[in-house]
Amino acid sequence: MKSMVIAAALSALILSGGTASALHGAALDPTITGIVPDKPTVSPKPVTVVVNGEEFQSGLSLQVTAPDGQIRTMAGTDITAQKAVSFQVQFTFDAEGKYAFVVLNHDGKRSAPFTVEARRGGSRPSIDQVAPMEFSKSPEPQVVTLTGRNFQPGLKLSVTDPTGTVTVADRIDKIDAQTVVVRLAFEQSGSYAVMVTNPSGESSNTVSLSVR
Repeated sequence: MKSMVIAAALSALILSGGTASALHGAALDPTITGIVPDKPTVSPKPVTVVVNGEEFQSGLSLQVTAPDGQIRTMAGTDITAQKAVSFQVQFTFDAEGKYAFVVLNHDGKRSAPFTVEARRGGSRPSIDQVAPMEFSKSPEPQVVTLTGRNFQPGLKLSVTDPTGTVTVADRIDKIDAQTVVVRLAFEQSGSYAVMVTNPSGESSNTVSLSVR
């Protein structure tokens, strides 16, 4: 009887501890859910690319297959602002065509390719200034004014918060060729980044602003 009790206890321990722990600790494949800008413009200059997804591990690398089939690998200090759900890299879309992004975690697991297409643009938007440059933390929307050039009606404003999460503003009050006025809620302290994308797919530079 005593041996049967011990055997039952060991079986319960294995089922509740060993197997469950192994399943709980199993690493999942990284996944790319989006890339900003999603419609990049061909340019000889590097732009900030935000890669959004899941299961990104410290020490990951990024492989990008260019339209000509060449693979560019970025790792180490190339990867910045990394979170489990996002990171940033400086990347140059120097040729027209499709670019396939793949994330490789340090444990060998890799994501499925995520493809974006770079096109040649004529009038890329550009942000020269954000006013004011500093805001107070608040759940209430605050007026933000962007000045620059080549802004087009119907543009999208992407906002990256201090955690690396990207949202698209949906309350744009004014758009003309040199000015965009929008209301944004800053619910966290830290540095935010804003970027506009015209309906043609051309994206602007990224400009930072501070929230206290």
